[in-house]
Order: sequence, then structure tokens, then C-alpha cells
Amino acid sequence: MIIPKSDNPNLAQAILEAKRALFIGAHPDDIEFYCGGLVYNLALAGVDVSFLVATRGGKGRNGRAGERLEKLRSIHQMSAACILGRVNVKLCDYPDKLLAQSIVPLADDIQSHIESIDPDFIFCWDPDFIYNPHPDHQAAADACRIAAEGARAQVIYYGTQRPDIHISLNYDAYLAKIKSLRAHRTETPWYYWLIVGRRLRRKLAQDGAAIQCKYAEVFR
Repeated sequence: MIIPKSDNPNLAQAILEAKRALFIGAHPDDIEFYCGGLVYNLALAGVDVSFLVATRGGKGRNGRAGERLEKLRSIHQMSAACILGRVNVKLCDYPDKLLAQSIVPLADDIQSHIESIDPDFIFCWDPDFIYNPHPDHQAAADACRIAAEGARAQVIYYGTQRPDIHISLNYDAYLAKIKSLRAHRTETPWYYWLIVGRRLRRKLAQDGAAIQCKYAEVFR
């Protein structure tokens, strides 16, 4: 097994040698943006990877248009997960942009999922130092913190302003991450991707420079 370069190599090795890993996001594309390369490496290493996504991301439209957007984003989430490897995806139906009103029931759902799959590691939004302060991101982080209390799994945060773990991405992992993001076609149309893709590559490169590699994802 090839262990990615990291400033915490023992943890990186432990993650890749895990039996099961659970990633929790507020919307379709959250996990790919911050953890896509790691997910690819885990799936490649034979880790049983699961996603739990709280909403289907339909708030950008109203009425039937919103329902259609939710269906599209659900399909895109499944496609993105397939690009990253063998990933089990659970899509919930909590209201997009109103997740803060559902923290307790979401925490219950997350806890049930944790008990069902018994992951070694749980990855979720950082509840304390969140990089992208969308209210749904914070709500998902808070729900996960409640749900993971007492769990045997080690919780690792993504989307954090204060990372202390850098994990390198080789070209295959980087390319899979990019392809998985482009699979979210409603969120990464070409005119938007021209800007967001450039910013993402710049951040991956900056994080990679911290451990003398081309690209890296960061966690806390």
C-alpha cells in the first residue's frame, strides 16, 4: 500500500488501513470539495467508504423547479461517488438552507448510521473553525458532534480554518477529485468552474507546499 505523504504519517496510515470510514456532508458536493482525493485513496485501498448527505440541495429553485434540482443533484452525487470508487451513499431529505432547524433529528439519524456501519473514522465539517460558514455546514457539524459523542470512531474535521493534518494527493487522486466535482454539473458549470476550479487548484497547491508536495487536502 502506498501511504500518501503527510505531516502526520501514522494517522494517514491508520486511516488508509481502516475497515470503514464515514463522511458526513450538508449538501451534495461538500465531501468532494474537501475530501475527494482522500475518498479516492480510501476506496482504492479497500476501505468501506460511506457518505451521509443531509440535504439534496434544492433551495436554489422553488416549486417543481426545486424538486427537479433535488433530483438532479441526487443523481450527480451518485455519479460523483462512483468516480471516486466504491462508495455507499445515503441521501437524507432535510430542508436545504434550513438545516439549523433540524440539528437534533439529523444527529439522531447520524447516530443510527454510526451504530449501523461502525466506522473507524468519521469525517465531518469542523464545528469550531469552519472554513465556509454556510449555516447548513455549521448545522451539519453540530449534529455530527452530538451524534459522535461516545462513539469509538475517531472524528476528523474537514473544511477547517485551522488544519493540523495535511495529506498529499498524487495525480490520480487529484484527477479523480476534479472529475467528481465536475460531475456536480448544476454546481460546477463551465463558466463557474473557470473561477472556482482555479481557486481550488491554488488552495490544493498551497496546502501541498506545506508538506513539499504538489497537492494536499487538509483536516483537523
